[in-house]
Amino acid sequence: MEKHTEKKSTSGAAVSAEKQFNTRKLNATADIAELYARLYKDHPGYKKGYQDLLQVIENGFANRNTILKERDLTKLNNQTENWFLSNRISGMSLYVDRFCGTLLNLTNKLDYFEELGTNLLHLMPVFESPANESDGGYAVSDFRKVDKRFGNIDDLVNLQRHMQERDMYLMLDIVLNHTSQMHEWALKAKAGDKKYQDYFYLFDNRDMPDELEKTMPEVFPESSPGNFTYIPELNKWVMTVFHNYQWDLNY
Repeated sequence: MEKHTEKKSTSGAAVSAEKQFNTRKLNATADIAELYARLYKDHPGYKKGYQDLLQVIENGFANRNTILKERDLTKLNNQTENWFLSNRISGMSLYVDRFCGTLLNLTNKLDYFEELGTNLLHLMPVFESPANESDGGYAVSDFRKVDKRFGNIDDLVNLQRHMQERDMYLMLDIVLNHTSQMHEWALKAKAGDKKYQDYFYLFDNRDMPDELEKTMPEVFPESSPGNFTYIPELNKWVMTVFHNYQWDLNY
């Protein structure tokens, strides 16, 4: 009887979470459409891209695990839409290697974080990046792999599971504005694939880069002067605002 009640309660929560998601999606659709159009309305693939975006949002919810859906529902039912601004959450931002070496070691530090009153961890990038061209993990070569310096994807999932059991939040720093020159997309672009060349800002000569340089600030003028790097394999220039090994993505 007790098990049956628990199952029924979980099922009810799932239905309610889906209802809340559909309501929020309906309320946000106009804003999403306006923001998407602001960026891509002149792009030939605009309509399909917008439909793909909506599908990604729906798939993201469908694949979201039960624990996270229940936490979403709790926040909504408590009318804490801006839950991330709550004084009930105390966060810490850290580099895993600088703090304790590995994700496994970080999992073993959860008692310490609770003692501090910290219930949200914001991890600097932990995904794969070239050892000598990592920019502290921000030059990502594979977004699907944890860098072996920190462990592996199972260690990350294990950390998340233990944090969820303690009602703690895990936040990952995701790099969206550029990739490592060793990322699959950049390698395919170097190999001549036009599709992937369009993923970045590539120029046939210095005319446009020189014009842009007149007003573009330099992020690291001493170690990485200029905002464009010549790519011999392509005989083209690519935008590299941070470092010459970080190719800026073309949105």
